[in-house]
Amino acid sequence: MMKKMLVTLVFVSNLNLFSQNYFSTNMDEIIIKDKAENENIEFSKKEIEKAKNIYLPDILKYEPEINVTRRAITGDNADMLSIRGLSGSRILLNLNGRSLNAAGVVGGYYNDFSIIPVDNIEKIQVIKGGGDLKYGNNALGGVINIITKEPKETAEISVFSGFSAGKDIDYMYNERIDISKKYDKFGYVLSGSYQKSDEYLWNNDFKAKNLGGFISYDMPYDSKIYFNVQYTNTERGFIRNNRKSTNPNSALFYEKINNDYPLAFGDTLNPYGGNVSQPGPNSYWIKEKTLVDIGYKIPIKEWFAEFKLYKNFENRFEYNYSSHITSPTYPNPDGTLIFKRKVESDRSWGTNLDLSREFEKNIFNSGLEYKYLGYGDINIYYIDMSYGCFGTTCIGGPDSQSADVYAGYLKDEYRVSDKINLNAGIRYDIYNVNEENNSGVKEFKEKLLSASMGLKYNISKTNELFLTAYSKYRTPTMPEVYWWSNNQLGYSGSLKSEDNKALEFAYKMKIKNNFFEISAYNYDIENYIMFRFDPKRGTYNIDNVKIYGGSFKYYANYNNLNPYLNLSFQKTKKGKDFYDPAKLSDDLDYSPKFKLNAGFESKFGKNISLITNYRYNDVSHTIYVWQVGPTKYYKLVNMKSYDVIDLELKYNIKNVTASIYADNIFNERYEEKFGYPMNGRILGGSITLRFK
Repeated sequence: MMKKMLVTLVFVSNLNLFSQNYFSTNMDEIIIKDKAENENIEFSKKEIEKAKNIYLPDILKYEPEINVTRRAITGDNADMLSIRGLSGSRILLNLNGRSLNAAGVVGGYYNDFSIIPVDNIEKIQVIKGGGDLKYGNNALGGVINIITKEPKETAEISVFSGFSAGKDIDYMYNERIDISKKYDKFGYVLSGSYQKSDEYLWNNDFKAKNLGGFISYDMPYDSKIYFNVQYTNTERGFIRNNRKSTNPNSALFYEKINNDYPLAFGDTLNPYGGNVSQPGPNSYWIKEKTLVDIGYKIPIKEWFAEFKLYKNFENRFEYNYSSHITSPTYPNPDGTLIFKRKVESDRSWGTNLDLSREFEKNIFNSGLEYKYLGYGDINIYYIDMSYGCFGTTCIGGPDSQSADVYAGYLKDEYRVSDKINLNAGIRYDIYNVNEENNSGVKEFKEKLLSASMGLKYNISKTNELFLTAYSKYRTPTMPEVYWWSNNQLGYSGSLKSEDNKALEFAYKMKIKNNFFEISAYNYDIENYIMFRFDPKRGTYNIDNVKIYGGSFKYYANYNNLNPYLNLSFQKTKKGKDFYDPAKLSDDLDYSPKFKLNAGFESKFGKNISLITNYRYNDVSHTIYVWQVGPTKYYKLVNMKSYDVIDLELKYNIKNVTASIYADNIFNERYEEKFGYPMNGRILGGSITLRFK
């Protein structure tokens, strides 16, 4: 009965925050432009050009309180971005307000940035922290909301082509096209792109094709209906291990198997067991993802409503081939097919209907939503059992779990005076993970109430102070529930939802064309969920994790000089960690204390500009675990601090922009993630043509 009531109520109430002037303590907007423009920036907004930026991490790596930990600059398939020390399953990635987070257990619950090129993005909204109760379930660390272009009266066509290479990479190229037009009531935006990259790490070549289409039609009563579809096809090679030993105490740990590539760890294919899970020569996957949305917007007297319905389709086709390095006694030659399967890794869908109204002194928001999280079958087309496979995980099978998410929230911002605004909100989540097909996966059911209160003080028209306090929950993802059920780490405790009791502060000031911001935060997270997968997989709770920090941010926009500077500080402290019995570290993995970004765009006349970016990351560390026979060994390993300088020279004339650039000009050798060295210096160029 409750399920039927909530699904029905989904069609009567919710809020589109971004249609209103609702404040958020820590929301940043990054405007994505096709060309340089000499316009003053809006208060608390930053403007950048697409240029050589291909994926979101390329843009966000220069932002404060955001840390990027890639294994490779293209073709990575793991968690690679954290906000204030919280990553992956604690960040909600949205496209025009709909979730992009994958549901599948096989392949993880990471944010796959390869499905979101910057082809037709208009702006990126980044909400740091979990204080905005519109977003729940996995938005404890923050929200990245990508907003695409809408059709304009004047037809626009943009064509981009870029090429780059380096000592270790023979080629990386990116082609894209965007077309937009509105005819009276009908409008459309079409986009497409193609990226291809040579391997840097062993077998890590990559290519991706993206197609997108947005159609809108103006209806009676000032309403609008729209349809959006995004299709992505990515092919990536599985990184092959290039160390003769995984034991860091052995000299073989520092010896290469293949001298043509850097020392690096590799991927592991599922099934997680036996030689068949280790990538061989030319092993790869092809992943296809289609995102479909339909929506309807309508003003109803003083109210505004928006209905959304969306569906995800994702399939992954995996191919592995034999290697005598992995299986010396295998009788067939290297490169023999030993494994082929199809994984139906996402079949999720969701719906909501947003409702909002601005009164004389307050903005009221209410909302309900429903999400179905699920995936399909694992279809084994071929497996060579003689190559070396043990355990039932080699066989595959049908989907083993699904989840239902029901959520409702109420928010209200009240203007006490011209200077003071107060807001308060509550959110209620019902989260059910269900066993499918008698798989033996444990069920997980939770009902949670989150609450927040905030203050905005307008010191002047260009000076604002924000203070927010909240208690917000995060339920475990389906992969976390799955690997808690099938816990290979030996953890026997229960699994609990996280509860973050948080306090956030921000002060924003604009002086003419200069923007300044100071922020601070303190998080006290009970039952922090830890998901480990090396050398075996498992999920468990850490009783408590504390995170605190802050940042300073400055940027400006003048006619001939646009400088920026931001500095972040962060400290983490964890309680008893089941995975770290020797208490090697009190910190969360990959949490540098300091991060500094600085740079400027200097313009020479009307047509030429020089862009300089400097990026510094402090020392970070992680706990590395390896296994010899039945015994596991633990070691605290450090990633050294690094600084990288990027340069770009651009030339704009009428509807043409050309650029040449050098990334990592001093050829700095560094790691963002332990065991995966980043590439050295990259040189490249691009050209953009625009037609109206």
